[in-house]
Amino acid sequence: MGDVDEGNLKFLRGLRAVREFTPEPVDEASLKEILEVGRWTSTGGNRQGTEVVVVRDRGTLQKFAEWGARPGGASAVSLLLVTGSEQGVLDEGRYAERLALAARACGLGSVIATLKNEGPAEAKKLLGIPEEKRAVVIVALGHTDREARKALPKQGPAARKPLEEFAHWDKF
Repeated sequence: MGDVDEGNLKFLRGLRAVREFTPEPVDEASLKEILEVGRWTSTGGNRQGTEVVVVRDRGTLQKFAEWGARPGGASAVSLLLVTGSEQGVLDEGRYAERLALAARACGLGSVIATLKNEGPAEAKKLLGIPEEKRAVVIVALGHTDREARKALPKQGPAARKPLEEFAHWDKF
């Protein structure tokens, strides 16, 4: 099976959506490392069309929660992804996942969430984002509240479908 890096595979499989954060702030060095990973995310045609608004203001984070991105309210920081148009949606998703993986590499928890209903328009007004831009996806991150996560119901092996239920070989 070639040169398989089991450590990297385990790291990738270990990414979890974390919605429970401590109030501890995220240091700027970690944020810059996470943003560097985003900067190096590949994009269609090398457009590099995603920009990031780093939001640490508690009032704005609470607004994100009210606008449907509930984990944003509990996070220490949320990264609002801004793209030029609907054409950047695939790149936006790739970017968000890479930021989440970078947060994990920095020892932080994260979850990808979306602003809903009036949320994108209100966020653009609040943060000075041009109206023609798309601002829907946030990556909420912070230090994982391990005690709160322990209290969550356990899902066990049923948490993920077996490979045979979603992977089809050569035809559907």
